Parts: sequence; C-alpha cells; structure tokens
Amino acid sequence: MDGYTPVKGKCMWWREIPDADELYNMRIKDADKLVRCMCFVEGHYWSFKRAELPEDCPEARHCRYFIKYT
Repeated sequence: MDGYTPVKGKCMWWREIPDADELYNMRIKDADKLVRCMCFVEGHYWSFKRAELPEDCPEARHCRYFIKYT
C-alpha cells in the first residue's frame, strides 16, 4: 500500500494509502487505523478502518473506467 501501486484483485485505479497521522500511533490497533482510499481517475476519496476495507471500489459497478487488476 504505497499509494501508487494498484491493489491486486481490485480496480486498476483504486489506491489505498495509510493515514499518515495514525500510521505510527501505537495506541491505535492495526485493524482500527484509517486507510485513505481514492479512485485515481475519478478523484473520489473515502476513509475506511483497515479491518473494513471494501473488496473493491464502492463505485465499481457504476464506473466506466473500471478495469480489474490481476
């Protein structure tokens, strides 16, 4: 999850970036740390807890740019 590499099994334009404020905070459990997600093409942003990351982009079914990354 470096913010530039596509995530295998998800949309080619989907990016997952650990929240910089929580990345090294030892008081927050790994599963509860926020991950900032975005569609690289459309520019949509979401925030999810690491344990609740979706299987793919929430807009995948409605996106004309959706390409599965394998």
